[in-house]
Amino acid sequence: MLVWGGLGVFAVVVFVAALVFGVEVRNPPPGARLGVTSSAGPAGAAVLLPRCRSERVTGIEVRTADRVTVWRIAARKGSIDERYVLGADAPPFGFVVEVPFTPPPPSETLTVVARLDGEPFDAVDRVDFTPADLPSEGVLHLGAVVEPATFEARAAAAADCQRPGRDLGLVNLAFVIAAAGVVVTYLLLVGRYLGSRSR
Repeated sequence: MLVWGGLGVFAVVVFVAALVFGVEVRNPPPGARLGVTSSAGPAGAAVLLPRCRSERVTGIEVRTADRVTVWRIAARKGSIDERYVLGADAPPFGFVVEVPFTPPPPSETLTVVARLDGEPFDAVDRVDFTPADLPSEGVLHLGAVVEPATFEARAAAAADCQRPGRDLGLVNLAFVIAAAGVVVTYLLLVGRYLGSRSR
């Protein structure tokens, strides 16, 4: 009886822990937070970078396969923009062009490197793409063309904005209290059972 009761309590605790803390994305693959789409800009492409509220984009860089930087912008205070036209002469507000883009765009595989500052840690992500492979519609994400909404959902999951230190909320708090009540009740029953046997 005690064993089955203990297993039941354990199951409740595991369920509540999973509900409250969720499933963490421990090691998302490179490029999980970035999407590339066609654009009317100089390089014919734009990088999409959904971010957490506490994050600011501080740098976007485009490199060739030989690691030669063909365009780079940086923002000391960071930006909340989530779309960057690659090669643009006039970058988003707050950015400066550190390496200007020289047309025409390379036909080889390019690497976009994005840097973010924020809580609880800074982040860097990178994605490779070939300009000729960019879709006229949709977003190139992890080697496949997906709908914008699908990309945003995947990128948000990879960013894992809720970890750590998130607000548990009233519902989750109620589950935690209920689970604690189950554990305490079980311990009291075990104590009473052991006490009766000792007598």
